[in-house]
Amino acid sequence: MMIRKWLVFSLTAGILVAIGVLAGPGRSWADDKETPLGKIMEKVNKNNSTIQKGVRSKIAFLKAQKDVEKSAKDLVKLAKQAKPITDAVKKAKDVANPQKKWDGYIDELAKTSEHLAKVAGKTGATYQSAKDAFGAVKKVCTDCHKDFRVDEETFK
Repeated sequence: MMIRKWLVFSLTAGILVAIGVLAGPGRSWADDKETPLGKIMEKVNKNNSTIQKGVRSKIAFLKAQKDVEKSAKDLVKLAKQAKPITDAVKKAKDVANPQKKWDGYIDELAKTSEHLAKVAGKTGATYQSAKDAFGAVKKVCTDCHKDFRVDEETFK
């Protein structure tokens, strides 16, 4: 009885190791080349997460109001850094005048982020006003990603 348990365990462990060895090289992230826009978007995601956590409830906003303001200001800077990068414009599909659309989205991101920073930076700012301002930022991101998300296939 005991030998059978060890045999089953050994076979199962061997199969799992074999699957790991065979699947491992195909899933390597080391081959991914980080683009300048990709690096900026990683920072955008970090700031977005900070703001998202800060505006998820009234209490969270009271605790993270300064973090929300700082992250919104960082988004403005990142939008300005991303504007001259045309990687996404070159890869856009089914977008009429992609450069004009890209510039419009980036300008709108900077504008809505700046508004969020002002709202969050006010003494006595309300949770609802910050949440609404962040909603405008998220809408710009969503609209832009519909047209320019380069790594969209990764998430399917």
